[in-house]
Amino acid sequence: MSRLHKVLIVAFCGALTVAGLVLIKLAVSGLLHWPPPAVAAGSEVPSGRIRFAVLGDSDSQSYHDTLMLGDPGDRGGPWRATTWQWTEVLARLRGDQIDLGEWGAWGTGKYRAYFDEAFGFLARTPPKDDYRYNFAVSGATCNQLMGHPLREAIRLVELMDTEPQAWRGGIVLIRIGVNDIGAHDVLDELSRDWTASRPRALTNACVDAIGEAVALIRRRHPDTYVVLVGVLSNADGSNEFDKWQSGREIANIDTGMGLFDNGLRKLAAADRRVYFLDDRAWFRSLWGTRDGQGRPLYKTVHLSPGWAITNTSGDDPHNAIVSDGHAGVVWNTLWTQHLVTSLNAAFGLHLKPITDAEVIAFLRPSFAASVPSGRP
Repeated sequence: MSRLHKVLIVAFCGALTVAGLVLIKLAVSGLLHWPPPAVAAGSEVPSGRIRFAVLGDSDSQSYHDTLMLGDPGDRGGPWRATTWQWTEVLARLRGDQIDLGEWGAWGTGKYRAYFDEAFGFLARTPPKDDYRYNFAVSGATCNQLMGHPLREAIRLVELMDTEPQAWRGGIVLIRIGVNDIGAHDVLDELSRDWTASRPRALTNACVDAIGEAVALIRRRHPDTYVVLVGVLSNADGSNEFDKWQSGREIANIDTGMGLFDNGLRKLAAADRRVYFLDDRAWFRSLWGTRDGQGRPLYKTVHLSPGWAITNTSGDDPHNAIVSDGHAGVVWNTLWTQHLVTSLNAAFGLHLKPITDAEVIAFLRPSFAASVPSGRP
């Protein structure tokens, strides 16, 4: 066989390979009629609003997701219908100014997501009911911002890349880390020594992963703002009240949490479009802290006659935290109020502040639903 003949055969085979890949891609997207990786049941979103995306864990995944959060005892149990996540509060109170994307069923299984990416399609996993730009997933750890199977930051940016102009002046909020450094065993190590090697390694890895996500967003979308939310201390949860009963232990935990927050502060200080939101400071401003001996000495938040919200766990809205350990409807509503104020201050936005009257009006159905529990 002549050299020319061999060259022609190789070229022909290469052309067949390319054509085959194109046909496969067409078959996947057209002939097989598979739905796109983000299958929505939502309506068109009005223009002129600020795009708002979320990366994170269960602290930001919408509570009214029934695909992933199918247990009826989740997120408020018997009061789930009126127990709202902060993203859901934001959409309801400032949906005319903030665009979280259509509400719908988004995402696929992880293997389908790998396949979609391999052929150049948008991908996300797992399937859940949520806003299109909310990539937060319950149980996510910091390495899932850039790593498999979630790749939250990478997949969000790929979605943003399809409409780069729409994300000019948009916002990406990153709230993650508590699953890395908030576990009981990690806090216990910190309580004995805030310089302990394992918590320090977890903290550094987490801050590095968040830094990579920020760099990716800022590189591909330089006119998009980024909000970095600090980590909460699970030592403030009522299930841990009988632990670490000394001022020194609690101080050590707080110092250890501070290492994480300081890492985020450093990222924010390096870029005027990146803002650090101190979550523990906000919590302390409402419910306070333990006393000097490490004993619970939390305050009660009074919003309206009969609405006394304590730092306790339970699905009734009089509790700051629902039974499954996540923020309750009052916590999320007040946090959303604080977030809007912070965004205006940080980035010079002109979002309409959420008034106390709006907070009361929004929460009224939640407290009305709790009346059969025997509380006023």
